[in-house]
Amino acid sequence: MKSINWIGVIAAVVVSQIIGFVWYGVVFEQQWLALSGVDPSAGSNLAMALGVVQTAVVAVGLGWMTVRTGAAGWVGGAVQAFWICLFFALATMALRFIYGDDNTGLIPIDGGYMLVQYVVSGALIGGLRLGKAAPAA
Repeated sequence: MKSINWIGVIAAVVVSQIIGFVWYGVVFEQQWLALSGVDPSAGSNLAMALGVVQTAVVAVGLGWMTVRTGAAGWVGGAVQAFWICLFFALATMALRFIYGDDNTGLIPIDGGYMLVQYVVSGALIGGLRLGKAAPAA
């Protein structure tokens, strides 16, 4: 765990929260609220805090995988995160729609956010370095 790029992980968590705010609070807000049935006035600080924790777990996991696989640089981190998202996160998310009763109209919104979040996080973790150049891709 000591080899993880912690600066990249912290940046990934912060940037993921910003992307999430823009994605769900501006770009897809009305569509997502209508499809999800969520009441925006019933916002929960606990839910928001748990969302940050979940994002941090993902970022640490991406950081760990970056070290384990040797993915390097902005592009290397982004590409690795893309495949991790596709094979694990999106495949697991699909279970909500296969076995649950979630509205399938949420697939492009939630899946799109997840893909963007992972790729940007992977790029930051793979490439963001303070005081030294990022490794080559």
